[in-house]
Amino acid sequence: MPREPIPLIREGGFLDAEKLFILSYEGEKTEVKYFNHFRKSDFFNDSGIIEIVPLKREKNTGTDPLSVKRLLKKAKSNYPFKKTDEFWLIIDRDHWETIHKINFDKLVADCNKEDNFFLAMSNPCFEIWLIMHLKDINEYNEEEVDLLLENASVTRKKNHIDIVLGELQGIGYNKNPNPETFLPLTKTAIERAKNLNNTDEPYPKKLGTDVYKLIEKLLKE
Repeated sequence: MPREPIPLIREGGFLDAEKLFILSYEGEKTEVKYFNHFRKSDFFNDSGIIEIVPLKREKNTGTDPLSVKRLLKKAKSNYPFKKTDEFWLIIDRDHWETIHKINFDKLVADCNKEDNFFLAMSNPCFEIWLIMHLKDINEYNEEEVDLLLENASVTRKKNHIDIVLGELQGIGYNKNPNPETFLPLTKTAIERAKNLNNTDEPYPKKLGTDVYKLIEKLLKE
């Protein structure tokens, strides 16, 4: 049965998709471009069974995890989604906990109270997921792992992970992930992320990312 009109679905999208994945991002550049590239690639399940719906951040709203969650909850309330649709909060741990005192355990608990709400957190940031396409984190020594987790500012526009990611590509990194570099290595990144994942924790409390949990659902079989 066709869906009722949902203005969020992109032009040319699957209006009769059996399942929608509604994504709310903390980042404004890297995550948006990554998922746009992924959706257009041969790796995306484009059978019409699923569709990705990226939410655009409203003007004068915050970039913190709680604001991103509010955007997702608002969309869920305002549009006729199905009970099987999934709502994904894509956020970084970074300095939100140490500096801005975001309580991530409470955030996870709040998400668990919502039907079909899922958390894809990266620690410290989304770029660690990109690094996993090009490098096995287990190959780094303890000192480098600490540096990646701290992800200190190196220049006005780049943090340590940005520099590492640029070196791995050999061409620098400018928050615009090249789909030809990363997408063919998606399954490799998934396996590396799984190897770092602690299944006893609700989100990565050490270096790692849960983005792979979403990507596995979007991949073409």
